[in-house]
Amino acid sequence: MRLGARRDTSDQVSLRCADRRGDPVLTGRTAGPPPSRAGGVARHHPKERHTVPTTTDKTRLKELNGALRAKAAELDTISASFTVEDGGVTVSAEKAAAFRKALGEAQEIKQLITDLEGAANVHAFLNEPTSQPFAPQDAALAAHLASQVKSLGQQFLDSDEFKGLKAAGFRGSFDQMVTIDGAALDQLGRKDVFSRSAGTAGVLGFGTPEHLDIVPRAVRPGRIRDLFPSQTTTANILYGVRVTGFTNAAAIVPERAMEVPPGGTAAVEVYARAPQSQLTFKTVTYPVAEIATTLPIHKNTLADEPRLRDIIDSELVDGVKMTEDNEILYGAGGDEKITGIVNTQGVQTYAQADTDKQSAAIRRAATRAVLAFYPPSGIVLHPFDFEDLELETDGQGAYRVAVNVAIGAQKVVWRLAVVDSMAINQGKFLVGSFGLGARLYDREQVSVQVSTENRDNFERGVVTMRGSERIGLEVPRPESFVYGTFKAH
Repeated sequence: MRLGARRDTSDQVSLRCADRRGDPVLTGRTAGPPPSRAGGVARHHPKERHTVPTTTDKTRLKELNGALRAKAAELDTISASFTVEDGGVTVSAEKAAAFRKALGEAQEIKQLITDLEGAANVHAFLNEPTSQPFAPQDAALAAHLASQVKSLGQQFLDSDEFKGLKAAGFRGSFDQMVTIDGAALDQLGRKDVFSRSAGTAGVLGFGTPEHLDIVPRAVRPGRIRDLFPSQTTTANILYGVRVTGFTNAAAIVPERAMEVPPGGTAAVEVYARAPQSQLTFKTVTYPVAEIATTLPIHKNTLADEPRLRDIIDSELVDGVKMTEDNEILYGAGGDEKITGIVNTQGVQTYAQADTDKQSAAIRRAATRAVLAFYPPSGIVLHPFDFEDLELETDGQGAYRVAVNVAIGAQKVVWRLAVVDSMAINQGKFLVGSFGLGARLYDREQVSVQVSTENRDNFERGVVTMRGSERIGLEVPRPESFVYGTFKAH
């Protein structure tokens, strides 16, 4: 059986049943040298790709599509002679045999078309270069990441207000604030190993070199706010209610009970009364406090954008955030000041027992928080104390915390997130329900202002940069926190 057409060119295509199983085989002869027969096996070079012409394949696909259309027309012609009447089909034996033969040939052609299309994909793969140029891809990725998250300093430099001030020779005042959201700000304190290595200073990129005149100061790692969910407020004062006492009188109540009515002398059967519990509240106000700092710099520094960006990110922003950590823990309260968690009345205390390890002391303190019906969610430790905790060993010298209560590189102890910060005093730790027992609110996120209108700035060619934020801390359930003390070494 032969299908298709035969051409008087160097390229030939024909269809034939090559074996007894009826599997269709595509045969053809293409222009060019014959394939290698050395050793009976074609040689394969895994590191090389040869360009393979696909013109022949396209021509064959075109011919096969034409043959398939012809077979489809033949099937239509044969099926038109079928007689359908009384719910049955009448067809002669010759027509039925011809229809089955044409259908089989059409299916063979269709399968060959599918196979040739697969071969075309192989040719396309062979025509591709052996390696991809990754440098442009890396540059595009770095640019994309940098555009997604910018530091506060970079946002300041990109603002229209700063560009206008720069165009005016840095004369006048910069009254417009530039802010950054808390999620992006958290990234400022974490130096990326790719973008910060080898003297580079890109933000969340992959190593775009910038030659700076100064080395930026390293920011303090560990933020207490990382333990809090992000919440905002538009109020200047937060009003809350603190539960100071609770007496639970809940009990099983029968449907009927004997009770002496008011003014009566004998008990009568009445509907039972549920016992009354007691709950004591205290109205508490929490101020929204401003944390701010100023920094005088020469106007020439404003023109040096890389230095200016590092000053904003490393000095202004980190300075505000360091004070924020201290206030969350140890704020003195009063007037418009924040009352820190440790100084809030009702916070529990715990001292490590002489026979306990530090890890055991933390676990026992966490139990105190659980007994207040608020399961703890985080721990604040000094870096030295966290070091001692991770270096605890058992009787065989094996590290206890790394095996039993810590998970990989994630700072987790007893299933609680850990923030190791120098904001907390060495020898102390805080365990509690962050986000429930205490809530942190952002009234104004970190912002930067620049102005020459300060003292004799204009005469000295100096500008004043001001970084500030406004936050509020609410501690509605102080008993959900335990302020612990480690024993002296």
